This record gives sequence, structure tokens and C-alpha cells, in this order.
Amino acid sequence: MIKLTSVSKAFSLACVVALALLSSLCFAQGSIRGRLIDPNGANITGLTQAVSITNQATGQQFQGETTIEGDYVITDVPAGTYDISFEFRTAMYLPYNQQGLIVGNGQNLEHDLHIEWSINLGTIGDDPGMLANDILRNSENQSGPPPRLSNGQVDFSGMWVAAPGANTNRPSVPYQSWAAEMDAEYRALGFNNAGAYCLPQSAVLATMGFPWQIVQKEDIMIQIMEFVTPGWRQVFLDGRGMPELWNPSWQGHSRGSWEGDTLVVVTEGFNEYTPGFGIHSDQLVVTERYTRPQMNRLLVEITVEDPEALTDSYTYTREFGMVTGQEILEFVCAEGNTDPSHWDEPVWRGRP
Repeated sequence: MIKLTSVSKAFSLACVVALALLSSLCFAQGSIRGRLIDPNGANITGLTQAVSITNQATGQQFQGETTIEGDYVITDVPAGTYDISFEFRTAMYLPYNQQGLIVGNGQNLEHDLHIEWSINLGTIGDDPGMLANDILRNSENQSGPPPRLSNGQVDFSGMWVAAPGANTNRPSVPYQSWAAEMDAEYRALGFNNAGAYCLPQSAVLATMGFPWQIVQKEDIMIQIMEFVTPGWRQVFLDGRGMPELWNPSWQGHSRGSWEGDTLVVVTEGFNEYTPGFGIHSDQLVVTERYTRPQMNRLLVEITVEDPEALTDSYTYTREFGMVTGQEILEFVCAEGNTDPSHWDEPVWRGRP
């Protein structure tokens, strides 16, 4: 048995400390920080979604929150090669993705994200995502249980906007082969935005990103939304069924029923051109499940079915925050719209 002297013990302890220090130096954590920059070179303010990086070798992911001033930082980053992304849904900016960002051992990397304009080309005030961020930030933080009508049903009334960063889970559409081919041809033609022609932008208002208001009574729900045509929708809650005679329409016919505190809204009777759900037939059926888990939070689960155009149904969820101190404003789509006179094909097409 070997007995360590005080000197040898001290030496051994020093070796352990030295090895630990050397190990920490060899595997020091780094960071990535920078600014969100628009095409004019200015900081992008008002976006609060996280910046994400993924290690190409290990698949490990790290995130860093952005500030209201347009800065971000990701800490505790091991050395490696990363793909960096900034995903969000706005009309003003495109999502950012870059591959092959190298972070050295213990390196504090400065990396600005130069983000390009999206569909509105930077037009101030013409971005529902940025607007949602702003008005939610300025709304009262109301907590507590949801309100109820006199008959005990959950009352979904209120003004709502899409919750920032919570609505990116929409799956790819499981097309049948003919519909997939038609969808590719249609996208190549560039006719995806019916709203630019003052036509409806979606069959269901809950899929849109604009501010909207719900007014609910025991037998009917009225939905009102800015920046869309026609800008309103009615959901019948009086037990009626689908009319026997119905002319297929842009928004279909909506009826609601209750499953506990969940309002289930079934809409059918669409024409083949209704936007919002890709290529579809007049057999399209959209089912929405409305829940209000708390005063200031609204969830809408959307299920899409079409046996003629899809191989299977698909489902995704939209989340909305409650707005206070605001109201829905007037919107007239064609007012001052001079662009169509400059288009080669001034008539919108719902199919290729």
C-alpha cells in the first residue's frame, strides 16, 4: 500500500486542477451575437422570435432570443459548424437561413443577419406580423378564466391577433398526384395571392394573420377581419344543417356545435378556387375546433379533408392573443389600387 505524503498529495491535487483547467480550455463554450439588418442597413425592430442554430455534425440545436431593438445573442455554443436560421411569418421580411457558419473553440462570433424584403417590399404599416407584435405589446395582460354566455357556453368574443412565433406548424399538403402536378403548375404562374386582386385570401379567417374580432351570441358567431374581402363570416350555432340547395361559394357554409367547452365549426360548400388550402375540389371540408384556455388566449385547431384532391387529411393549430384598446378599422380593397392596369394578366386565376 502506497502512502501519499503531504507533498505528493498537494502535487496530485495540483495535477487534477491543472487537468480540469486544461479540459475546460480545450472545450470552452463560445457565443454568436449580432443584429437583424434590413436591406437599407437599419436595425429591424419589433421582432421577438428566436434565432436558432443547428450543429451540422451532431444535430444539436441552440437558440437565442432577440430584443425589441433588433439584437440577438446565443450563448454556450460548442465549437463546430452550424446552420443558422431566423424563422417568422411577416409580409415585410423573408425568413433568414445560412449554412456553414463556423464557431471556433471559445469564440465570441459577431454575425449580423442581413434579411431581405418580403412581399410588401418594406412598406411601413403593411405587415400583419409586425402589427400583431406591436398591438399585443401595448395590450393589457388580462389573465383568468374565459368569460361565458348566459347559457354557460364559453364566449370567444374579443379582438385577436396571431401570437408571435406560435403559428409555424402548418404541415405540407398530402396531395394526390393530379393535385400535386396542378399545384406545381399553378405556383409557376405566380397567381397565389388572390387578395392582390381584391378577392378572398382564405376560406377560413382563422388561417390569416390580420387582426380580427369575434362577436358571439348563443345562436350565432360573427367574425370580422381587417384587410380581407369580404371581411366578415357568420357561423350558425342554432343547430341547422347544410342547406339542400347551395351554390358553391368562396367561404362555404359554416355550422357550429359544442363538445364541452370546445366549439366545433364545420364548413363545406366551397368552390374549387377558394384560396388558403392549395389545390382542392368542391368536396373540401374544413373543421375548426375553438378553445379558450384562458381569458387572453385563443386556440383554433384546423383539420382539412378532401377525398378527391388529398391522400389524407391534415391538421394544424393556430394561436391568438387578445387585444385591448383597439378596434377593427375600415378596409376597402380596390380604393386607390392602380397596379392592375400595369399587369400583363389582370384577371386572377384560381387554377392553371
